[in-house]
Formats: sequence, structure tokens, C-alpha cells
Amino acid sequence: MSTMAIFCIALLAISSILIAGIVFFSFLKWIKKTYYPTWKFPDYISVGYAEYLYHKFIKKDLEAWQNNQ
Repeated sequence: MSTMAIFCIALLAISSILIAGIVFFSFLKWIKKTYYPTWKFPDYISVGYAEYLYHKFIKKDLEAWQNNQ
């Protein structure tokens, strides 16, 4: 293979990966807009905040569920 052909194949591979990424993230954005339009969630979550949410919501639900059985 010539150098030009290898360069073209590499360029095609890189552009294909970028296009696939754009399509994938566009699909995720469409899902968010369609099914979760008012969902507010941070891009990151700290360990302390995760523990706070666990104790506030999940632990209460688990205790209430265990008390009802």
C-alpha cells in the first residue's frame, strides 16, 4: 500500500469514530429531552452527597419496606 492510501484509511477511521460519537451523544440528548425534560442532575457527584442521598431516600425506603413485612 502506498503512504497516501494508509493516510486516507486512517483519516476515514478517525472521522468515522467522531461521527459515531456525535450520533451516540445526540441520541442520548434526544432521550433526555423526550423522557426526562426537567431532570436536573450534576455532571459529577461527590461521595458525601451520595451518602446524603442514600440516607435521605434509599435507607428510609428500605426501613419502611422492612417494617411493613
